[in-house]
Formats: sequence, structure tokens, C-alpha cells
Amino acid sequence: MKNLPGCVRVHMVVALACDETPTRVVASVKADFGIDVSRQCVEAHHPERRAGAKLNLALRELFYETRAKLLTELDNIPIACQAYRLKMLDRAAAQAEAAGNLPLAMQVLEQAAREVGIEPIRAPAPCD
Repeated sequence: MKNLPGCVRVHMVVALACDETPTRVVASVKADFGIDVSRQCVEAHHPERRAGAKLNLALRELFYETRAKLLTELDNIPIACQAYRLKMLDRAAAQAEAAGNLPLAMQVLEQAAREVGIEPIRAPAPCD
């Protein structure tokens, strides 16, 4: 669709920069603007895809600025920080153990091990 309004094009570029799928972008364009666009049309607004190779410079810059802003803002979200997640898992394991819920405490410990890149070792199933 060559004749999309600029605000729709900007909406698509920003949504794609925020890692939205083309299907979700199609739905948001329909909901917000009442315009039907195809997934292929949305894909043409993603500069990192082959279909978006000819995206104009202003929209390309908007995409990369938005993507950079998104990635820096992720650092400000506590749950995106591994140390915060481990601290929360530590508290959850302690609470589960204090409540006598050892299976839950073990699950939390396994999750913490996966968080730091250690694959927990499971005991082999008993042989009959």
C-alpha cells in the first residue's frame, strides 16, 4: 500500500522496533486507524527484513532510535536485571522452605540455577 498516511507508517515502524510481530501490528493498525493492511505491507516497514530494504531514511532512523531506546529502557526495569530476579528467587525459596513446601523450594532453586546458566541435574528414575 503506497498511499498509507504517515502516522500509520510511523505506527508500524515503532511497533516493529518494539519487537511486535507483523500479525500484531496488522491488528493494531486495524484497531487504531481502521485501515486494513497486509502482513507483507507491515514487513516492508521493517528495515532489517528483505522486504524493508527500500524503507526511506527517516523511517529507518526512527526504527533504530526506537529500538535503541527500548533496549536502554530495559535496563531500568528491575525484572530485566538478573541480580533482581535472583534476589526474588532467593526470597521465594526461603519462604517456601519456611512454609514447609520443599517441592516448591526445590523448583525455585532449579529456576535460579537455570537463571545463571547451570542446568540442574536430576536424579535418575528408579529402576524396577
